[in-house]
Amino acid sequence: MKCVVCFAAAPGEPARCPQCGYDNGAPGANDGAAILKAREAFKEQTTAYNPDARVTRSDKLKPWVSLLLGFVFLIFWLRACSSMGWHLW
Repeated sequence: MKCVVCFAAAPGEPARCPQCGYDNGAPGANDGAAILKAREAFKEQTTAYNPDARVTRSDKLKPWVSLLLGFVFLIFWLRACSSMGWHLW
């Protein structure tokens, strides 16, 4: 079965779509206005159509901060191990 809202293919003939939850067996499920309304609701809840709406600035910065922090720890570790404990900096 192929969902009329999200176009996901599902084996068999399930009443509800496993991806978007649209009830294909409900009365009036093939109404064009209901399908368009369900598509817009599906687009609002997923990030595939508008990733910038859900991804915050801090979510974008976290990998870079962790990379910088890892680099600082690496440099500190290399410096500490090369001095044999006599001088840290």
